[in-house]
Amino acid sequence: MAMPSGFQIPYRESREGFWGTQTSTLNWCEEDYNITFYCAELVNTLTNLVFIWLGVKGLRNVAAYSHSRVFLLSFLGYIVVGLGSMAFHATLKYEMQLADELPMIYTVCILAYASFAYRQPVKVQVLIGAALVGLASFITVYYLYAKNPVFHQVAYGALTLGTTAWGFYVMENVLRPVLRKRNPVECDRYMRDMWRLAATGILMFLAGFVLWNVDNLFCHHLTASKKQMLLPWSLVLETHGWWHILTGLAYHMILWRMWATRCLEGGEQDFMLDWTPLRSIPQVLVQEIESQALAAQQQIGLVRTQIGSKQREMRLAQLTRSELATLPRDTPVYEGVGKMQVSIRCFSLFVAVPVPTLQDKLGAQIKEIETEVDSMGKRLHYLETTAKNSQEHIEKMLKGAGQS
Repeated sequence: MAMPSGFQIPYRESREGFWGTQTSTLNWCEEDYNITFYCAELVNTLTNLVFIWLGVKGLRNVAAYSHSRVFLLSFLGYIVVGLGSMAFHATLKYEMQLADELPMIYTVCILAYASFAYRQPVKVQVLIGAALVGLASFITVYYLYAKNPVFHQVAYGALTLGTTAWGFYVMENVLRPVLRKRNPVECDRYMRDMWRLAATGILMFLAGFVLWNVDNLFCHHLTASKKQMLLPWSLVLETHGWWHILTGLAYHMILWRMWATRCLEGGEQDFMLDWTPLRSIPQVLVQEIESQALAAQQQIGLVRTQIGSKQREMRLAQLTRSELATLPRDTPVYEGVGKMQVSIRCFSLFVAVPVPTLQDKLGAQIKEIETEVDSMGKRLHYLETTAKNSQEHIEKMLKGAGQS
């Protein structure tokens, strides 16, 4: 596969890097310390930034709209997974491998709790929480003992599959009947959006899983192709990095659960799923009332600027009229009536106007401006009231949601 020779960087010979000998039980297809002496697998390290970016985005969404605290923990777990994976791929040390793999188990357990414990009696919630803590502890202890990556992969896959399957069950057997009864007109649209969101997350995860297996099973062929393509073109064949990106974007699954939770709480009228498939990252936002509040705030600023401008104009007219009052009635005064272009030069045009006439004109202008300022003042009061009421509505809604 020929590439422009001027843009090719050859691969280095095998070498030991800054972090020393590998102690992890896994090593991926990216050649160690090839790009930099200080990072074992640079591409696999940097692609984990998607977890941190989406985790921070999720935390901001939870904080802004008072979503359930369980999602706060989920997004924190997302960030920890990303940081742990970065540390693992940068060092290839066993301790950092654990910092990558174990948070994956803990994060999916948090999501499992969000799914299985939702609206259960307190005692049942405690039992589910205790069971998941016990399960996570067992997986941790056994994995530390066995050091078998396949066990971790099976445990993670089973937890993810079980949580997702239960989410689908709740969506179809609990949420759909409730929505059909509460909001029959919009029920199908809500459910369709939910299925699309879940399907997008699942497809991204599965695509990443395929590439994860390609990285494992066809590493020899990938390495041969990379050495033909050379850097930087060969970076597209770092399939484990694509696994990070695609599983990071499976973030859609957390938002799916968040949106389903809002709908189960009866909040589909107050909240909205802000998402364009394959073109944006989903968010669960407050419904149009927030847009109204933002629009009102923008209009408030505009109207205040207009009032200030009119008040300055009125003040100038008042000062001019006051000055005219001090002049004799027969004083020659002139009023600007426009400009005239002659060749490339522009001339201002003035006409002589009697002092009383100009005073009358200024008086009429002042009254007209006063009327406009009064009208703008009423509009400003209306906008401020709208913004205040919208904000109070949002705060009341979020407070109620936070207590649910």
